[in-house]
Amino acid sequence: MKLRTNNLKKLSHEQFDVLVVGGGINGAVSAAALAARGAKVALIDKRDFAGFTSQQSSNLAWGGIKYMETYEFGLVRKLCMSRNKLMRSYPSTVKEIRFFTTIKKGFRYPPLFLYMGTLLYWLMGNGFTRLPRYLSATKINQEESIVNTEGCSGGFEYSDAYLYDNDARFVFNFIRSAMNYGCIAANYVSSLGSSRQEDGWVTSAQDEVTGEKMTIRSKVLINACGPFVDEHNQLSGQKTDHHHIFSKGIHLIVDRLTPSQRVLTFFADDGRLFFVIPMGSKTCLGTTDTRVTRPESV
Repeated sequence: MKLRTNNLKKLSHEQFDVLVVGGGINGAVSAAALAARGAKVALIDKRDFAGFTSQQSSNLAWGGIKYMETYEFGLVRKLCMSRNKLMRSYPSTVKEIRFFTTIKKGFRYPPLFLYMGTLLYWLMGNGFTRLPRYLSATKINQEESIVNTEGCSGGFEYSDAYLYDNDARFVFNFIRSAMNYGCIAANYVSSLGSSRQEDGWVTSAQDEVTGEKMTIRSKVLINACGPFVDEHNQLSGQKTDHHHIFSKGIHLIVDRLTPSQRVLTFFADDGRLFFVIPMGSKTCLGTTDTRVTRPESV
């Protein structure tokens, strides 16, 4: 608490090169990268750092294989390169994991065609991971007996990556790194809006613990509020061409279903992918996506 108290004083008394609003993965990485390059950075978050979207993920770092179906190959290439960079930079945290997929008879694409897609996916990732494999129904039974292969015409296995630890801790490591480089970070500090003045940005903020208000001055403002980006833009009088829409995903956590360290994937009747993800002694099942009007919707 002493560190937070000291940082709160610095927030209101010092001028910063950059103020980052939002301590999720985007805000944390921005703060760490800028502070490491010598910028004087401040970082605030209304809740716990990584306390919203960035602690509610599936812990997967993937190259966006599903976007190949819509021919977004440029996006897939960028995502694969980002995944590779994460695996190289954080080898003890971001690790390769195999995805094991079965295809039902009558699916809109035959298994062999989809397997060829995984080979293209592998090439788009510069062959950074292990080669994909084509799987017959018999091979699937041998390797994953939990999978019901009735009506299955085959499948395939390919690689992506996952967070060996967890998403929130991964995010906080960037915040800790930013602070090591001199970033002034404080959580439970909300932004009440920012205004542009001649010498930079003036942000009105409030300590959510005591209710005390403060003013933070910075040359640059980074809105990294995640699903609340649009709300903060409204508070600050900023207009953008694009806006967020929201969906909620539901995951079920059950006892470990299979001893293998694979992500089992299945296509629902409507074509969506469902994952069976190993998480320590448990298994995570999901996710569903339902359109909602607010990011807090449950």
